[in-house]
Amino acid sequence: MANDRPGGSEDEDFKLRLFDAVPDGLWLIDDEGVTRWANERMAQMLGRRLEEMVGLRVVETLDQQGRHDFERALARMRATGEGGTNIDSYLVRPDGTTVWGLVSFAPVHHEGRRIGWLHRVTPYTERKKLLEQLENAQRIAHVGSWEWDVGSNVIRWSDELYRIFGVSQGAPASYESYLELIHPDDRELASSAVARAVETGEAYSFDHRVVRADDTLRWVRGRGVAEYGADGAVVRLSGTAQDITEMRRADEQAREATRRLYVQQQMLAAANSAATLREALEMAADGLPELTNWTAVCAHLFSGPAGSRDVVVFDVDQGVAPDHLLAEAARASGEIEVGTPSTIDEAQSLVAMPVVLDGEVICVVELLTDKQPPDENSQQIMEQMAAHLALVAGRERSAIELREARDAALEASRLKSEFLATMSHEIRTPLNGVIGLTELLLSTGLDEQQRRLVENLQGAGLTLLDLINDILDLSKIESGKLELETAEFDVRAVFDRAASVLSRHAHEKGLELVVACDPDVPLRLRGDPVRLGQVVINLGSNAVKFTDKGEVVIDARIERETPTDVALRVDVIDTGVGIEPDESERLFDAFIQGDASTTRRHGGTGLGLAICKRLVAALGGEIWVTSEPGAGSTFSFTATLERADPATARTSPVPKLRGRRVLVIDDNDTSRLRLERQLSAWHMTTMSAGSADAAIKILADAVGSGEPFDIALVDHQMPGRDGLALARHMRDDPALRETSILLLSPDPALALPEAGDLRPEHTLAKPVRHADLHNRLHALLGSPFDLVEPGRDEAPGLGVRVLLVEDIPVNQLVAIGLLEQMGCAVDVVGDGIEAVERLTRPHDYGAVLMDCRMPRMDGFDATRIVRQHEPAGQRVPIIAMTASALEGERERCLAAGMDDFLTKPVNADELARAIGEWTRTRPSTGQAATDPPAQPDWSAAPARADAPDPGVLDPDRIEMLDELVKDGISFFERTAASFMANAADHLAAIRAALDQGDATSLVASAHRLKGSALNLGLPRVADSAAELEALGDAGQIQGSGQILARLTHEVEAAVAALRDRTNGSR
Repeated sequence: MANDRPGGSEDEDFKLRLFDAVPDGLWLIDDEGVTRWANERMAQMLGRRLEEMVGLRVVETLDQQGRHDFERALARMRATGEGGTNIDSYLVRPDGTTVWGLVSFAPVHHEGRRIGWLHRVTPYTERKKLLEQLENAQRIAHVGSWEWDVGSNVIRWSDELYRIFGVSQGAPASYESYLELIHPDDRELASSAVARAVETGEAYSFDHRVVRADDTLRWVRGRGVAEYGADGAVVRLSGTAQDITEMRRADEQAREATRRLYVQQQMLAAANSAATLREALEMAADGLPELTNWTAVCAHLFSGPAGSRDVVVFDVDQGVAPDHLLAEAARASGEIEVGTPSTIDEAQSLVAMPVVLDGEVICVVELLTDKQPPDENSQQIMEQMAAHLALVAGRERSAIELREARDAALEASRLKSEFLATMSHEIRTPLNGVIGLTELLLSTGLDEQQRRLVENLQGAGLTLLDLINDILDLSKIESGKLELETAEFDVRAVFDRAASVLSRHAHEKGLELVVACDPDVPLRLRGDPVRLGQVVINLGSNAVKFTDKGEVVIDARIERETPTDVALRVDVIDTGVGIEPDESERLFDAFIQGDASTTRRHGGTGLGLAICKRLVAALGGEIWVTSEPGAGSTFSFTATLERADPATARTSPVPKLRGRRVLVIDDNDTSRLRLERQLSAWHMTTMSAGSADAAIKILADAVGSGEPFDIALVDHQMPGRDGLALARHMRDDPALRETSILLLSPDPALALPEAGDLRPEHTLAKPVRHADLHNRLHALLGSPFDLVEPGRDEAPGLGVRVLLVEDIPVNQLVAIGLLEQMGCAVDVVGDGIEAVERLTRPHDYGAVLMDCRMPRMDGFDATRIVRQHEPAGQRVPIIAMTASALEGERERCLAAGMDDFLTKPVNADELARAIGEWTRTRPSTGQAATDPPAQPDWSAAPARADAPDPGVLDPDRIEMLDELVKDGISFFERTAASFMANAADHLAAIRAALDQGDATSLVASAHRLKGSALNLGLPRVADSAAELEALGDAGQIQGSGQILARLTHEVEAAVAALRDRTNGSR
C-alpha cells in the first residue's frame, strides 16, 4: 500500500497489516494538517483510493465550518501537544456525500520528536442519526439524559438536560452543580434518593423543583439507576430528567376543575334542597372541609342597607373569632376581602366572601383557607359559591314576597267576599220585599193600569236581582270557588226550563221563540244542569234582548261523542242587530258591551258573556260567535257531558204515538221544521202547512183518501186566517171534526177567551216544551202512560204550623203571605233568642223558617242551641233564609244544623218545595206538654162606643195590610185576629217576668209584643212594650209597674180598635 513507511522489515509489515485490519480508520497527519499515512478503512470512509491518501490535506475533506474548526483545533494541538477524544467530525467525500466520524487523536513521537498526530476515526453516521433522533425525542418529551462515570468523576449531560436546567450548553457538569440547581426544600429528597440507589441498587424516581438562573421554577421528574463493577463497587450512574412542569400545571388545573365542579355540584344540591339562605349556609359549611380544605367560620346576615346584623357561627373548634371589620369591608366593596386569622398559622388566610343579591350585599361568609393568599382558582370557587347562595336567597325572597302577595290577595278576597256578603244581604233584603210584595199585589184585584204598573215594578226588581246575581257569579268564578255539580239529569228539561224563562219577554216583543233539542241527543246525561241552563238562558236572553223582529232559535245537537262522553253543541240564533267584527273579538271580556247605542237602549252590565265563557270552559267546552251587522248573530258553545248509567237512563214511552198522523200548521218555517223533527222521532207520520188555507186543503185531501189526521198542531198567530179561525172551520166541517186540535200560543190563557164557544181539546204554550208536547199528545190519544210532569199536589203546607223567625217587618209580611197561601199557620218571632225560647219548650211546629242575620242572636247560633236542647226523635225542620248568595253560605247553614237553604228574595215555588219536602212525611211532634194559660176572650168584649184614640192604629200600615187579600180575607183581618188571640199571652209573659225579677225574659217577652204590634200597626202598644224591653236590657225591674199598667191599657185600647175596624170592614 502506498504510504510513507519508515523501512520495510518483516516486523513492520506485520504491524501494517494489523492496522489495516482495524475496523476504524487510522489517519496520521503532521503539524501542517497533511496526511502522512492512512489505513485502508480510512480511505474507504473518505471515498478515496489508498494511494490518494498520502499528501492529502485534511481541510480538503471538510466543509467550510469544519475547516474553520479544524484550523483552530490544529493550532491548539501544536501549542499544547495534547490530544482529544470523542469529537464529532463531519467529513465530505469527493462525490459530495458526507459521513460522520467520532474522532480521538494523540501525538506520535519518533526518536524524541513529534512526527504527527494519529487519529482514530470511528464510523459514526448511523449512530449520529440515532443520537439526533434521541435528542429530538428528548426535546419533544422534555426528557434529558445524563451519565456519571464514578471512576473518572466525569458527568455527561444531553443537550435537553442543559435546556431543562437552564444551564448554558457545555458548562461543566457535576453532582454538586446538579444539587445546587434543585430547590432548597427538595435537595434532601434528591440526595437521599441517589444515596439509596447506590446502597441498594434499586432504581429511583421522584419529583422535585429546579430553580433556573432566571429564578423561574420548573418541576422535574428524576429517574436513575446504578451499575456495579466486578468488585461490587459502583462504577457508573445514569438516568433521565423530565420537565413535568406543564404536566403538573395541567394536573393542578384538572384537580382545580374537578374540585370546582364538585363544589358546584354540592352547592347546586344545597341550593336546590335548601329553602332558606341560613339552611344553605349550614349545608355548605358542613361540606366545605371535605371539598376544599377550607373551614366556614361564620356568616354575617344583613337585613338591609343599614339594618341589623345576625352572625351565625359555624366552627367553634378552630378558635377563630369572627372579624367584623373584615366583613364590613367586604360588604362595602362587594368583593372578596382577605385578612389575617386570629391564629398563629401564617399559611392560612381569613377570607370574607360577600353574597350579593340585586346589587345589595345580603350576607358575608368568613372562610379559613389553606393558602396565603388564596389563589385565583380558590377565588373563582368562592365566587361560584356566593352566586349559588345568592340564588337561594333570591328564591327565599321571592317565596316571602309571593307568600305576602298571596296573603294580601287572600285578605283582599276575604274583604271582597265580606263586602259582597254584606252588600248581597243589604241589597237582597229590601229587594226581597219589593219582589215579594209585587207578587202578592199581582194576586189581588187590580185594574189594568195598576196591574201594568206593578208588573213594571216587578220587572225592574227582577232585573236588579239578575245584575246582582251576575256580579256574584263572576266573583265566584274569578276567585276559583265555582264548583260544578255532577249529577244525572234530563237534558230536554234544561231546555224546557230555558223556554219557560224566555217565553214571556219574547212574546212581549212579538218574536217567534223556538227551543229544540235534536232527537239524537240522549234523554239523560251526567253533568251540571244548573250551569248548562245558566249559559243557555243567558245567551237566549241576550238574543231576545237585541232582536226587535223575527225569531230566536235555540238548537241543541250532538257535536261529537265517545262511548263515555257526549259533546253537546248549542246554537242560539237570532235575527237581531248583529255585531261588528271588531266588537265580537272582545265581546267575552268582563264589562265589555257591543254598540253603545244598543246598550243604552237595552241595558246590561256586560258580565253575562264573560260569565258564559268561564262556565263553558268549566264544562269542558268552547264558546264563539258568528255575526253579520244587521242580519243577526249566532252564539255557539259546546259542553262535554258524561253518558248516564244505562240502568237508570229513562226513555220516553211512545207506543201510543207510533204511526199516528199529525199535521203541523205554522207560518214560521223554523218552528214547523223543529216540531216535525221531534214528532218523527216519536215515529209519528207528519205533514206540515205554512198557512191555514193550505192546511184546510191538506186536511180535506186526507179525509178524502181515507187517512184523516189524528191531531192538528195549530199555531195561534198566523197572518191571514189565524189558528182560531182554522179551528172554527174544522169544528164547523163535519168531515174534519174528528181531528183533535192542539192550539199553540205564546199565552194560552189569553187565547182561550178569544175562542168564544170554541174549546180546543188542549192548548200548548209556545215555545213548545218537550215534556208538555209529550204529555198533551198522550192525553189526546188516551195514553195509559204516566205524564212526564205530573200536576201539582194540593197546597204543600196545608195544616202545617210554621214558626217564622224574621226581624224585618216587611219580610215578615211577605213570608206570612206566601206561607198562608200554602195553607200554613204562621207564628212570627223577631230574632234568634225568641226562636230559641219557642223551640226549646214543647211545641207543635211542623217547620221553622229561620232568617240568618238578625240582631241579638242570629239564626246560626239559634239553630245550634235548638239542636242541643231538642228531645230525641223530635227534630223540627229548620229552613234557612238568607240574603247572601256567596260561596259557603249554604255549607255554613247546614253546619249550624239547618236542614235546607233558601235565598232571598224567597221564590214561592222554592218555598213550597221546601215546606212540602220537609213536612210531607214528618210525624206530628205532639202538642205542648202543658196547656196554655187561660186567655181573656178579647173578641167577646163589648165594643167601645167612642172612636179609637188617635195613634192607637197606624192608618198607613192598616191600609197596606188591607190591600193584601187572600181567599177574600185581607192580611189585616188575619193578623188582627192573631194579635187579639195572643195579646193576653204576651201580657201574661211580661207580668210573669216582672214578678220573678227576670230581666232576660222581660226583654224577650216585650220584644215579641213590640214586633207583633209594629207588624200590625199598633204604635202605642209598641212604644210601651219598647219601654219595658229597654228596662230589661238595663237589668232594671223597679219602676216597671206603672209602665205595665199603661201597656195593659194600650193593649185593651188596641184590641177594641181592631175589633171595631174588623167589624166595620165586613
